[in-house]
Amino acid sequence: MSNRTKPGPRPSTRSHRPRKPAIRTAFGPDNSLNFLRLVFAALVMIAHGWALGQFGLFRLGRYEVSALAVDSFFVISGFLVTRSNVRVGTTARFLWHRFLRIYPAFWVCLVVVAGFFAPLGWLHAHGALDGFLDANHGPVQYIVRNSTLHMQFYDVSGTPAGNAPGTAPATGPASWNGALWSLWWEFLCYLGVAILGAIGVLRRRRVVVAVLTAVMWFAVVVHHLTPDVAGTLLGSPFAEGALRLGPLFLCGSLLFLYGDRVPVSGRLAAAAAVAVTGSMFLSEPHLILAPPLAYLCLWLGIRLPFHRIGAKNDLSYGLYIYSSPVQHLLALHGLHRHGVLVYFSAFTVGSAALAAGSWFAVEKHVLKLKHWTPGRLKTERPFFWPTQATRRRVAPRVAFPRQEDRLETPARGTLPEAGTIEHPGATGT
Repeated sequence: MSNRTKPGPRPSTRSHRPRKPAIRTAFGPDNSLNFLRLVFAALVMIAHGWALGQFGLFRLGRYEVSALAVDSFFVISGFLVTRSNVRVGTTARFLWHRFLRIYPAFWVCLVVVAGFFAPLGWLHAHGALDGFLDANHGPVQYIVRNSTLHMQFYDVSGTPAGNAPGTAPATGPASWNGALWSLWWEFLCYLGVAILGAIGVLRRRRVVVAVLTAVMWFAVVVHHLTPDVAGTLLGSPFAEGALRLGPLFLCGSLLFLYGDRVPVSGRLAAAAAVAVTGSMFLSEPHLILAPPLAYLCLWLGIRLPFHRIGAKNDLSYGLYIYSSPVQHLLALHGLHRHGVLVYFSAFTVGSAALAAGSWFAVEKHVLKLKHWTPGRLKTERPFFWPTQATRRRVAPRVAFPRQEDRLETPARGTLPEAGTIEHPGATGT
């Protein structure tokens, strides 16, 4: 009888591939979302300048690049704003943060347009400022009536209508800064997140957000496939805006809420890029655009190495809200006739200078007030409006894994940005 024993199974030579990290694990303070937002603001500026200077339309397939940049703003905003709501813990504090991020710089922009750009436009058209203050849609009306974010009109005393290429009557009503209408939609999204957070959906019933996203996507499909049937209910300007922007914002929200299940995968990002590119050639890109665009933006934000760009000084909001007035004023004086290089260089420098002024003179200072608490609430209602000292004592309403708590800190120097959309009456989408 042989003394040799039967050999056991050979050890596997295949190495076990490490499991891909989930979005919630991989996303931390060192992300590149600020860089992406700056890129998207620059794309909107370039696309608008290209059209305003009568150099053509800046398209990818059948879709304008500026519109794609706008959509990207909303998916990023959905992720960051939902994250902010969950982290902050109270509706009042959340809305205070959102107010600080969007309103003060917006109000200053209204004043700058009404008090600087519009008078120069009127002076160019009439040779004197006589009648400027008393004209319909005068500067005071422009500031007061538009101060809620819901823009009532976009001209100031009729300027810049007929004075610059790409303005009325060829492309719609006069508009110094049609991009400002996006801020109203952005704030509506903030209010939606505030409501969902207040009733506990974001922390305890994230499936509700998934269902809401599916319902809105289904409405997009119905509206596109049966416009005659759905036109009465879904054909209004408000409904069309909601169906475009709502799914984008909600898909960003879902990537945060389900970030523990969605992997950070290069293959998924490549597939998402193909899907986004393909959607640009559809008659209605939003039939498939929102989910892949949201994933692609988050993947780029995690994987790109541009962590420091915009981490301390975020110029994307200012670049967006000031580029259009600068472009119009330069076009009024015919600078676009000197060619693309001269016109683009001039409005880029001018827009960047005003964006820097907006950040360093306005946004950076008001954001320091995010931890301010009304005097009576400091002692009477800390849970409604928690201070830094009391926030740690407020029990969280969501059970995120403890080892990931350190990843829930905000990106350095950043509060979620306002999104951007071009006004339909202005150049752009």
